[in-house]
Amino acid sequence: MKKKLLIAILAVIICIIGVFAYNFCLTSNGDTVESREKILNKAISRGNDWTIAKEIELDGYIISGAYSTDNKSTLAIFKPAGNSSYEFLTSINRNSEDIIIGGSVINGNWYDLIWFNGAKTEHAEITYTINGEIQDTLWRDTKNMDIIYFENPEKEYSIHAVYYDSNGNKYE
Repeated sequence: MKKKLLIAILAVIICIIGVFAYNFCLTSNGDTVESREKILNKAISRGNDWTIAKEIELDGYIISGAYSTDNKSTLAIFKPAGNSSYEFLTSINRNSEDIIIGGSVINGNWYDLIWFNGAKTEHAEITYTINGEIQDTLWRDTKNMDIIYFENPEKEYSIHAVYYDSNGNKYE
C-alpha cells in the first residue's frame, strides 16, 4: 500500500514538473525572430498573425518592422532582458499603406524611427523642421525596406518623410 502511494505521489510530482517545463518551453523569450513574432501576436491588439520583415539592432535593442495579415504594419521595440532574451517595450502601429514615423528612448537617447511597408520603394527623403527652420533634406536608400533611424537630441521639431518608387511615384 505504501509503495502504491509513493508511486502515485511521484507520478503527480513528475506531472507537475512536466507542466512547468512545457510552459517554460512555450514562453517566448524574444531571442529569435519567431519568438518575437509570438510576442507581437500577444502584445499588439490591432493586427493579426504578425510577420517580421526587417530588423535592426540599435544600442542593444532590437527594432522590428512587421506586417499583419489584416493590412497593418508596426515598428516594435524590444529591450534586452538578460540571458540573450528580449522583452517587448512598445510599438508604433499604422495601416500598411501609411509611413510609420515615431520614436523611442533607447539607453537614454531619443531615436526617430521611420519605416514603410506599403510598396516597394527606391529611396526616402526625410525633412526636419527645427525651431521653425526647414533643415536640409536627408536621403536614404530603401531598396531593402530598411528601417530608417536618427539619434535626435532636439526637443521641439517636426519630421516629414516621403518615399519614392522606381517610377517616381510618391508615397507620403
